[in-house]
Amino acid sequence: MSVKNAKRNYVIERATDLFLEQSLSSVTIRDIAQSSGVGEATVYRYFSGRTELVIACAIKLQREVERYFADPADTHTGYERISRFYRAYLDLFRRRPRLYRCLNEFDAYCVNEGVTGLDEYADNMDRFRDVFLAAYREGVNDQTIRTIDALDTFYYATTHAILSLCKKLAAGDDILRQDKLTDKSMEVETLIEVILSYLKRDK
Repeated sequence: MSVKNAKRNYVIERATDLFLEQSLSSVTIRDIAQSSGVGEATVYRYFSGRTELVIACAIKLQREVERYFADPADTHTGYERISRFYRAYLDLFRRRPRLYRCLNEFDAYCVNEGVTGLDEYADNMDRFRDVFLAAYREGVNDQTIRTIDALDTFYYATTHAILSLCKKLAAGDDILRQDKLTDKSMEVETLIEVILSYLKRDK
């Protein structure tokens, strides 16, 4: 790795840490430069603007998240594999709730700023779907998972539902008294159990 790439990666690392510790909207290029030990002009040499840096940080977080969804080849049934896939959302929520909060802010940032050029980020999302599909096919073959007709719709509906819930709960925006009535991780777990109950094939 070249010195330039190493320094660029370090800026991404420090910016990501700041976004997680504070918020995406409150952290400035000056903050990132100071935390990285470089001048603001140096940051702009590595990134065309704040948006490019924000996207680079989102991709970094995305790659970190992948390890929670890793699906090593083993002797588990398809249902056990797909259970592990969905429960990875809960594991991540319990271990790194700030990450979900940051992803929520990233979505809002992209909408508000009219961000384009998210092809790499979108392509990386397909890796999660690949893990799901491998587990699903195994489950259909070993008859531990029911056949889903509209599989793409089921995948996106369930993962969007879990992600949206995790983002909302991680944001900590308790507005109404009802928002404080339940344990947040148990809310996520309950939703996952509903999904898995639907998927599991009765023998």
